[in-house]
This record gives sequence, structure tokens and C-alpha cells, in this order.
Amino acid sequence: MREIRKLNETHIDAYTDIAFNAYPSFKDFTEEAMNKYKETVAYIMNNDSAVTFYGMFEDEKLIAVMRLFDFKMNCFGKIVPASGLGFLGVHLMHKKEKAAKAMVEFYEKTYRDKGIPIGALLPFRPDFYKKMGYGIGSKMNQYRLPPNRMPLYSGKSDLRYVAKNEFDMLLKCHERVVAKTHGMMMKIGDEIRNLTSDPYNRIVGSYDENGNINGYIIYKFQNAKAGNYTVTNIYVKELIYENTDVLRKFLGFLRKQDDEIDLIIFNTEDEYFYYLFDNPLNDSLNYIPYGYIESNTQAVGVMYKLFDIKKAFEQCSHRNYGNSNLNVRFLISDELSKNVNEIIVNFKDGKAHTNAEKYDVTAKIRTSDFSSLFLASVSIMGLYNLGLIKLDKEEYLDELDRTFYYAQKPVCYTDF
Repeated sequence: MREIRKLNETHIDAYTDIAFNAYPSFKDFTEEAMNKYKETVAYIMNNDSAVTFYGMFEDEKLIAVMRLFDFKMNCFGKIVPASGLGFLGVHLMHKKEKAAKAMVEFYEKTYRDKGIPIGALLPFRPDFYKKMGYGIGSKMNQYRLPPNRMPLYSGKSDLRYVAKNEFDMLLKCHERVVAKTHGMMMKIGDEIRNLTSDPYNRIVGSYDENGNINGYIIYKFQNAKAGNYTVTNIYVKELIYENTDVLRKFLGFLRKQDDEIDLIIFNTEDEYFYYLFDNPLNDSLNYIPYGYIESNTQAVGVMYKLFDIKKAFEQCSHRNYGNSNLNVRFLISDELSKNVNEIIVNFKDGKAHTNAEKYDVTAKIRTSDFSSLFLASVSIMGLYNLGLIKLDKEEYLDELDRTFYYAQKPVCYTDF
């Protein structure tokens, strides 16, 4: 008999065994490393209220584990509760027994019952979660550029290393950026601890005239060529800024490192980031016909799912859907249950109401794609051009596209 329940410190040995073997390629299997990992898990269990550990037991033997996260996320300009699923792992002797599927279903029901309709995860295999109704979010872009490509900054620079007693100011700065950035999440305990616990982190802050932090950059040095200590890159872990002048200060700071640094490595979901540089080409020298040279690499990461579509519209009732006046009937096919769910949304002066009965147009779409659409990861037109949404009256296509248009795709830099 199987049962999913919360884990505590008595389960740490079994939890660690599953966690290490589920993700073995980046684990240190020495006794010292495993004991340190157990200490970290115990600390999170006892001190981080935003994280809950769950396990699946079969006849009292732990066979699968996961962590559930209580997030605070900016959703179209308002901070709302959201959820996350992470560190899902199954015992090697119990693979292909639908344990992972059952854990995901438990996660979804847990937050649906709490009235929290939006969930997020970082997939080990996107296709597994796509089949369960999760839609792809914004892509991550990695740029690898020499320091002398950074724009010059000629203004006054007030950058300095952030002292540990200033971390509260740093977090306040992050909160202010989250408050105006769709998709971003407030930092949770584990992220905050990593700021101070990683000895390789270098944290530089920008300060306003009142001494408050209005931006910061976290980076570390990386050896760029094995056996040659003189070749070093800067890997930017986090770049937070409240205005573009602060961004320019940090880029100017990075430019000044060109005497020792080979490349600056950025990870960003800003799709326009390359406009900052006169020459955004990376170091790969890769060529794509005809006449295109590689500037960055891209990666699929965060995926989203709406566990309760009506509740999601209610939670985001503050959003203005382009001042639209349109009644839309959505027929949403659920990849997991194979059911088709109907919801009629009345957009009146840009506000969404889900108690309508009459409709102008019917749209057929999958749960995964609707989740991406709802959070503005993709547009109606983008889905339509790929055959991923079908309308019974195509004359409403442009109006429906304008209804769901949002200027900013969701941004997620949270590692969970």
C-alpha cells in the first residue's frame, strides 16, 4: 500500500539516498559531503516555513521524495501566492511504477485545495510534464562576451562590496524589483542563506543618495581553461537593478575587468538584452545559414500549470486585458485526464469575468498551452500560427490576440 505524507528528520537518511541517486551527476558521494547535505536538509526542514518535504511510502519504505514551495509571485503587477514543485526523485528500484506521476498529482491537489491555482516547476524532462499539462515559460539566454564589449559608463560610480549587515537592504531592493516585474518571485530562505554561505560569491551593490541599495550584482570567478590559471571568466549569478543607470554602472564595472577577465557570462530572460552591445556575438563562432552568427545560447526551464482555471482568473482579477469587450468560450483539453473543460470568459472593459453564458467565439486549446498563454509566455497569434489553438470564427483572431497581449513575459530566476 502506498501513502504520501510529510517527512521529518527521522527520514533524512532515506531521503538523502534517494536524492543523491536520483541526481547523481552533480553529487559528491563522500561521507563528509553526504553528512553536510543531511545537515542542510535538516536545517531547511526545521527553519524554512516556505518549504515542505514529502515522501511516498510503500509498506513504510520511502520510495519517492519531493519538496513543495510556497512562493510569493508577481502576477501582472500584484504579489499573489503561488506554488512550486522541486527535488522530485524516485528510488532506483521503483522507476517506471508511476510514483513520480502520483507525486505530481498529490502536489497539484494540495494547492488546488488551498485555493492556490498557479504552480511552477523546473523540469528534468519537459515532455514528462507537458503530458501532465505543464506549459513552457520564458527561455533563458546565456551570453558570453569579453569585458571590452560592455558599454562605457562615464557617470559617477558608487559601487562597493555589500557588507553582511547590509543584506536586509539588498533583500528590500530585490523585493522592489519583484514588485514591478511580472513572474518574479520573492526570495525564500534557502536562496537567502546561499548569499552568505557560498564563499565564492562576490556581491557588489549600488547605493543611492540616501545610502540605500538600488541594485546589486552577484558573481564568481571561474577558471576558463584547465591547467592555465591565467584565463578567468566572470560568471554573473544575479543582476538586479531598479533603473537603467544602475545597470549601466554594473556594465561599466565589468568593462574595467578586461585586464584579467576573458569573458563575462550572463544568464538572462530579457529577450532584448543583446541590444545593449555593439557586438553581441559570443565566443562560439557558430554560423547559421544564411549570414547569421551565434550571439547566445537558449534553454527551456520553468514550466507553469493552472490547477484551477476559474480560480486563476479570479486571483488575477486586477489584470486589464487590453480594455477588451469580448466573450470567449474556451474548450480546454486536459492532457492528464483527457477531459475537455469548458469555461466562458466575459472580458468587459478589460476585466475578466467567468460567470458568462453567452459567447462570441470558441477557442480550443490544451491545458499546457493555456497555462503558458494565461501567464503571457506566448501569444494567441503565436499559438494560432503553430496550430496550437483553434477558433471557430477566425475573424476574432486579432481581437483575441490583443486581449491577451501583455508587454512583459514572465521572468523567473528562482532556483528550486
